[in-house]
Amino acid sequence: MQVTPEFVPESERRRVAGLATRTTNADEADPSKARIGELWGRFTTQNWAERLEQGGAFGPTIAVYSAYESDVSGSYQLLIGREIATSASVTPPLHVVDIAPGKYLVFRFSGPLPGVVIDGWRAVWSFFEQPVAPRRAYTADFEVYREPERVEIWISA
Repeated sequence: MQVTPEFVPESERRRVAGLATRTTNADEADPSKARIGELWGRFTTQNWAERLEQGGAFGPTIAVYSAYESDVSGSYQLLIGREIATSASVTPPLHVVDIAPGKYLVFRFSGPLPGVVIDGWRAVWSFFEQPVAPRRAYTADFEVYREPERVEIWISA
């Protein structure tokens, strides 16, 4: 899958509340250690998108990758949730992550979930393996679920 991302300057800080876990890409490749599927299962079956909206959250579901240990090979936190007002607070089991303003490369994909996201990340990794690709910042990257079968992957650069 060949993709051409769009550079998008993000001038606003986003605050996202949701359920979180810590994992690595190596663990996600091993079904006995994978955590992301279970996290999405909890988010979906426990109706967190709706519950967050009742608490004031807005916008589409967002999955934020942050607190990177190093790079694509290190550990990271994944939080699945929705945007909240910057002054809002949450209680457990919810966590909050702030997405800083900055420059992002936005990759857009369409297709059935979850395959489109998995294939999308493969395309992102391939893009960044190119010698002319910009360096990833590894601050906060995120997926925005715009509608069924349409997702954007925002990579901090």
